[in-house]
Amino acid sequence: MGMSGRTRRDGVIFILLAVGGAAAAVWVAHRFDLQPAGIVTALLPSLGSLYLSWAAFRSDRADGEADREPPYIADRLAVAVRGQWEAEARVRRISDPYPLPVSWHAAHADLAEPWPLLREMASQWPSGRSCDPSGWAADPDGLAGAGGQIADVFLRRTPTRRLLILGPPGTGKTVLLIRLLLALIGERAEGGAVPVLFPLASWNPTEQPLDAWMAERLARDYAGLGSPAGASHADQSSHARTLLERGLILPILDGFDEIPQSLRGQALAVINTSLPPGQALVLSSRVAEYRDTLTPATGVPIRLVGAAAVELRPLAAADIAGYLRRDAGGPGAAAARWEPVISRLGTPAPVAEALTTPLMLFLARTVYNPRPGEHDATLPDPARLCDRVRFPDSAAVRTHLFDAFLTAAYRPHPRYPCRWSPQRARHALACLARLLTHTLGGTTDLAWWQLHRALPPRAAQLAAGAAVGIMAWFTAGVMGRLIAAVVGLDSGWLTGPPAAVVAGLAGGIAGGIGCGLAAGLTGGVAEGLTNALVTGHAHGLMTTIANGLAYGFAGGVVGALSSRLTARRAGAIRASQPRWSWDWRGFAVGLVSGGALLFSFRPVFGPAAASVGALVNAVVYGLAGGATGALASTLSAGRPHPAPAIRTQWSWDWRGFTVGSVSGPAVGVTHWAVLEIQARINDQSAYSYADMLSFVCAYGLAVGLARGLRGKPADLATAVGPAALLAQDRCTFRKLWITVGLAVGSAFLLCYGAAYLLNGGLSYGITRGTAHTEGMALNPAHILVRGLAYGATIGFAAALSQTAWWYYDLARHHLALRRCVPRDLTTFLADAHERRGVLRQVGAVHQFRHVDLQHHLAMPAPPNEPPAAAPGVPRARSPWFVPTRHRPGP
Repeated sequence: MGMSGRTRRDGVIFILLAVGGAAAAVWVAHRFDLQPAGIVTALLPSLGSLYLSWAAFRSDRADGEADREPPYIADRLAVAVRGQWEAEARVRRISDPYPLPVSWHAAHADLAEPWPLLREMASQWPSGRSCDPSGWAADPDGLAGAGGQIADVFLRRTPTRRLLILGPPGTGKTVLLIRLLLALIGERAEGGAVPVLFPLASWNPTEQPLDAWMAERLARDYAGLGSPAGASHADQSSHARTLLERGLILPILDGFDEIPQSLRGQALAVINTSLPPGQALVLSSRVAEYRDTLTPATGVPIRLVGAAAVELRPLAAADIAGYLRRDAGGPGAAAARWEPVISRLGTPAPVAEALTTPLMLFLARTVYNPRPGEHDATLPDPARLCDRVRFPDSAAVRTHLFDAFLTAAYRPHPRYPCRWSPQRARHALACLARLLTHTLGGTTDLAWWQLHRALPPRAAQLAAGAAVGIMAWFTAGVMGRLIAAVVGLDSGWLTGPPAAVVAGLAGGIAGGIGCGLAAGLTGGVAEGLTNALVTGHAHGLMTTIANGLAYGFAGGVVGALSSRLTARRAGAIRASQPRWSWDWRGFAVGLVSGGALLFSFRPVFGPAAASVGALVNAVVYGLAGGATGALASTLSAGRPHPAPAIRTQWSWDWRGFTVGSVSGPAVGVTHWAVLEIQARINDQSAYSYADMLSFVCAYGLAVGLARGLRGKPADLATAVGPAALLAQDRCTFRKLWITVGLAVGSAFLLCYGAAYLLNGGLSYGITRGTAHTEGMALNPAHILVRGLAYGATIGFAAALSQTAWWYYDLARHHLALRRCVPRDLTTFLADAHERRGVLRQVGAVHQFRHVDLQHHLAMPAPPNEPPAAAPGVPRARSPWFVPTRHRPGP
């Protein structure tokens, strides 16, 4: 361990000892009846050393991060990029049995810049940003080449190092980009720019600048490019932005044609303005879509500035024949099966026209060629493709190959047994294709953290609220009773805080107003029913429900506003969204939630005082809901779900503490003021100022702690795949639950412990004249349960608000119940990518092997298609999977 590691360890140990010593001092003071003032006086001198230790600890960590210079980061990123795409090349079988001889020629003159202009632009660009003029091609025809020559074309023959790769669908543009990327990585000098492939289908130029989108993709796909520890929470991709600003990223933009047609012109304009002169660039697109962008029906024509263009050629008949024979094992019976097809290559036959692209050739070899250990007699005969009656044109051949490909991909494999039948797999893939096309706006990125959009509206919000409510009931009710039984208290149920209160306040942090109301109601109903079963009296059910509504709404407003501040700080809120407007729906919900406390006040204060208190509370809550409902964007649109988290940690967040310090009085003082009004009407005494201040301080700390999250750097030489990202997000959830729970629990123990000591160890309740009526006894057991309940529940809520796996699990179970996808969706997707070749992996997302395959699967099933069973485990293992009518996707 180095010097910085020892310093960090020593700093942590000192902080733990200081905090532990302070807690022990408070316990000794209470145990031996020492004066609180003396203890406080003894502890005050230690604050300075505690601060110096914390400052040194943070400074050391910042210095450690400062040592990671951009060239070093780029070198480590290059290792991750190489490993990622070498693995993907193996999965896609790019070199099996050998790379296809893809060739290209110069594109039509109207698609690229004039060649003399390119040479002139390159000579005027900043020094070091253009290649050696002696290697430049004399004219566009000099860009022609094949196979591995693409790197030479880009690095040496193209003057500006800006290359546009065009081609019809399925001609191998993406595979050629992968080969180019690996070649550039191989020729890259130490500290040089790192080529990174960016699929453009997920970019919306109207919502996100190009550099911000690329930085976000980099930070997600390569975890080490996230924010360093202690960095600003507003910048979740600081290393990635640094590399982009220093020109240490060479963007390879794939799939320009997959951007919606109405946005392509704007996207091309943004690319031109975002990437400075001299910035190397590769862009791929279909020919027709790019030409339509250059010549719009209205507006000024636009083209990629400073770019040369090449267009991919169809495969030659000799190359197709040689590839099919070689993939079938060379001369032999398997290769001879292709002779009827090979004899028609180069003719106008439909099968010959269809097999001129690498995509169709890959599908054909998968369908008709045997795998190692597989006998060709069990496979369909490729000679059927020559049937002009069954396949009258090339489109019919392509459709047949798409359908047969899925059956072939999921046929029994000699080495990789398949858990899903071809019918079940096709049904699941068709549902996912329709989900991408219709529900997710036509994107090609199958991102697991986006599947929550397949859920019914507000379902995730209500489910999260119910989970928080159950957690609050368990910790406040069940654990409270157990602790009460252990310490021998008589008022066991009242030892812990009401579950409805805890759930409502925590639910707001998890998901805003809707989640807070669901959490409060769940916790209130569970608490009331449990109390009725234990005591045999159901009169407290309405009281707990009223508490759940009131505190759920209050906590929801706090959680929604703090979430909006976090989103604004991270730049996730569009400028077009209104900053403030009156929300009548929020006003109505606030009136109902606040007025529901009538059922909670009536048993204690009587009808008159309870009505006044409930009316005051309803007005306050209604005004709060009307003023903040639209601002929080919770009641009308629902709270946005978080992106997956990668190794996050907690640190100070002053915005969160500001919201907490304001929301604590808003919740605590309002309720205290209502009780005071009731007390004055009935000549009673309500909660003391110390009790109210204890809650204000504790809740303020809790909100600040729950929102105090920072990114933690990961290994720069590691690319994050979908399964790894899911595992990291799930692990982060557990860590956040424990860390934030301990911090929040400690905050409540500290604040209520201080109030207990300041009150001289006396209990409190609601007093009627000289009689001390039923109330929550403030004693060590009660303080312990309160800290446990708030810590566990708010920690759980904070983890829900900062991670995405919970919503993914809800979505996959929902889709599995609808018989759309397997319950173990993660395993199914990994198998479809690694073993079947149906999906490809780009960073942390899956995509279909080709966008045309996605569009083919997304089409409505034909009426005569046989019914498909839901995908899952084999039918013999579970009778639940029975054949059902083919259902459309969500």
